[in-house]
Amino acid sequence: MTKTELRDLFYQKMLVEAVVEPSLTSGGWIVEFRHARGGLVPLTDGQGVEQCFQNVDIATENALDIGFHQVRIVDNDM
Repeated sequence: MTKTELRDLFYQKMLVEAVVEPSLTSGGWIVEFRHARGGLVPLTDGQGVEQCFQNVDIATENALDIGFHQVRIVDNDM
C-alpha cells in the first residue's frame, strides 16, 4: 500500500505496529505494518512494488511518516 493508503488505515486505527526489516530479495530494508485484523501490509509505490530503502534510517523515517511514534526494527544478524 502507498503512504497515503497506509496513513488512512493508521488514522482509522487499523494498523497496530510498524516494522522495518531486511529485504529478502535485495540488500536494503523494507517497511511493513501489522494490520489490526492480522497479517502484514508492505509499503509500496503507486504501482504496487514493495519499497526497498538503502539503510535502516531511511526505512525508519518512512515508517514514522505514516504516523507511528515507534518502529520495531528486526535485524536478522542479531
